[in-house]
Amino acid sequence: MKPVGAVRRLFTQAPEESLLPTGGDGERIIGRVRVGVTSVLLVIAALAYLQDPDSAQSRIHLAGGLVAVPLSVLLLLWIRGVQYRWWIGMATTLFDVTMVSAALAAFLIAGNPHAAVNSQTEYPLYLLALAATTIRVDHRACAVAGLAAVVQYSMIVLAAVLLWDMNGPEYAPFVYGLFDTESQIGRILILAAAGALGTLVNLRMQRPHILSAADSLTGMMNRRTFEDRWQGEIARARRYGRPISIAAIDIDYFKQFNDTYGHAAGDSALQSVGRVIRSRVRSGDFAARMGGEEFVVALPETNSENAMTMAEQLRQAIAENPIRIAGQ
Repeated sequence: MKPVGAVRRLFTQAPEESLLPTGGDGERIIGRVRVGVTSVLLVIAALAYLQDPDSAQSRIHLAGGLVAVPLSVLLLLWIRGVQYRWWIGMATTLFDVTMVSAALAAFLIAGNPHAAVNSQTEYPLYLLALAATTIRVDHRACAVAGLAAVVQYSMIVLAAVLLWDMNGPEYAPFVYGLFDTESQIGRILILAAAGALGTLVNLRMQRPHILSAADSLTGMMNRRTFEDRWQGEIARARRYGRPISIAAIDIDYFKQFNDTYGHAAGDSALQSVGRVIRSRVRSGDFAARMGGEEFVVALPETNSENAMTMAEQLRQAIAENPIRIAGQ
């Protein structure tokens, strides 16, 4: 059961909340690269089409580029306009992999199975999509992208084998080469290995990011990480005219409590307050320990009236949460 549990956690356990700003920055970089890559491919496809407009391959490449470029632009604009959440990275990495698979499937639909399984242009884009997942700082995105690439490409190969005599004489002189089962298995294994390697790299990358972005006592964002993300949210709120609020939280009589019960008890109190805050903030909000006994909660898409209500609810939750002191 332990290996099964480890695999389940690999696909379901989200990275620390403090990594969201880094993941969001990576997602926006990927968005710009996606627009650049698809634009370059569209230009290449257009030139190839002009040279040989009767070629089915050039028509498919051109049609794919005409679809991919506007979708990539729209995706970038959307990413820049919303607050980044982990599910966005999962969705966009699936988009990238599926776009590559769709291009290969188009060759099957056009009756050119050899281009679908032996393409020297589209297949490497799988590896580019898998490599891009590492800068999202989400191991689940890497794992899901690798699994999706393996499953989708395997289905394309299986369809080609079942529907066509891949090495039949009608395909001579085999411009794309003879169909070779071992080569296709190798391609699938490469996709699996790339997904697994990206997942492991991402897991190793997360540790130093967490140490630098999180408060060591409470596990919440530290001041620097919060301020970086807050500035981004302020800019987004101004750009789109959306409300945003912030709640500042200070523990009353904390110095007196610390002097009476000791620093270990004070640390327990800070950890307890941090746990309550983290458990009560909504999806899309984010909180940090600013230092000492001071905490803040950012409330995007929230006006001052609703922020006051939420702050009072949070105060009550903290007041009702008992602080357990060892030996007391």
